[in-house]
Amino acid sequence: MNNSQILDNVLEEKVEVSNVPLLRKRQEELTGIIEAIDSISQSNYYKLLEKKVFKGLLDSLVNQLCTEKDSQKVAELQGSISILSKYSDFKKFSETYRLELKRTKANLKGQAD
Repeated sequence: MNNSQILDNVLEEKVEVSNVPLLRKRQEELTGIIEAIDSISQSNYYKLLEKKVFKGLLDSLVNQLCTEKDSQKVAELQGSISILSKYSDFKKFSETYRLELKRTKANLKGQAD
């Protein structure tokens, strides 16, 4: 008896799994994150931190970077500047999530069609 055809039929079956529930959940999460970032960035507390902490710290790191000779320390300073820049500029921070939300919506639209 030849059982090879039985395996071929089983392997050819394709079960389609819908990503729509996961995409919708991610869309809700992203929307909440964006709203939170926008709310924080408009608060007076954030504006105070931006002026008094983030800007001064960023300037200090850039000055250290300009005078540093050790390549290991330069890499650390560059990483610190990168992270601080990302999280202190809430417009850019929010834009990252907005782009992901746009891609998620496009994927949802593609799944619905």
